[in-house]
Amino acid sequence: MIIITRDFSEVEISENQVIDFPAGIFAFEDNREFVLLSPLGDDVYPMWLQSVTNPDLCFIVFNPFEFVPDYSVILDKEAAEIINYAENDEIMYLSIAVIPEEYKDSTVNLKSPVIINFSNNKAVQFIANENYPLKHPVFLKEES
Repeated sequence: MIIITRDFSEVEISENQVIDFPAGIFAFEDNREFVLLSPLGDDVYPMWLQSVTNPDLCFIVFNPFEFVPDYSVILDKEAAEIINYAENDEIMYLSIAVIPEEYKDSTVNLKSPVIINFSNNKAVQFIANENYPLKHPVFLKEES
């Protein structure tokens, strides 16, 4: 199938790449079908979490482990039920980035990760109980 994207014009995807967000993404609850695009190569970040139905809606996402190697959040019961999580499911954690005009000030949200369950292509964004920042810098600031 062909989808229209904000940053890459037309992109061909297969139906099995569509990720269902039963509860939507915070502030975008009506948009539930997304695809993960990796324009820099397979499994290379940043990636784009692109809405399948809304060309203008996409999120730049990163692997939170790139910023905090021991990143660890416990999936709460409600979030686990939304994605039908079982102990041996293959899951992926993503952090949504905010990219301002001055890209060096970009941040990632480590407090509200997106978790994708690849056993059924369901995903959820939730607020972690762990003490992680909403705005963790993507780039280290140079010391003067």
